[in-house]
Amino acid sequence: MKHLGAIALFVLGACAADGGNHKELRALVDQSTVSLGETVTRAESTVQYSAGVNARIHSASAQFSVDAVAAGTRHDVRLDLAGVVLSSTPAGAAGAGCQTQISLPDALGLAEKEVGGDAVAVVPDDDDACLREIQVLVDTTLWEVKLGPDGAVIEKELSDEDL
Repeated sequence: MKHLGAIALFVLGACAADGGNHKELRALVDQSTVSLGETVTRAESTVQYSAGVNARIHSASAQFSVDAVAAGTRHDVRLDLAGVVLSSTPAGAAGAGCQTQISLPDALGLAEKEVGGDAVAVVPDDDDACLREIQVLVDTTLWEVKLGPDGAVIEKELSDEDL
């Protein structure tokens, strides 16, 4: 009986880290008329002299959000599923980040090509701000693609994120 409990915990753990089944997220991506990369480009054009650092599609609000940094300030830019800018709000000081990266839209495109899906979120890596973790939805499975500052694929695995 002790072994059955261990097996059940192993199976539950494996299911939690297997990319999951993201039907709702897939429906939202399919409803959108723009890609995450396009929303970053639109957000960057809204905040003068900015560069996108984070971006994601939010299931709860059916909106995109992009953090665009300009002159040391982070701006929270919200867009609808058609890519129309709904708001742009200063949201505090920006972190140091990494100054030697390829553009965020280019990084998203590389990650999408790597696994053949649609990027739904991107953040700097927890351990190294010069690396990017990009969540890419393939059908209803979520992959994580980690890119280096030059766009090289560092790692590709099923995501354990809950988007």
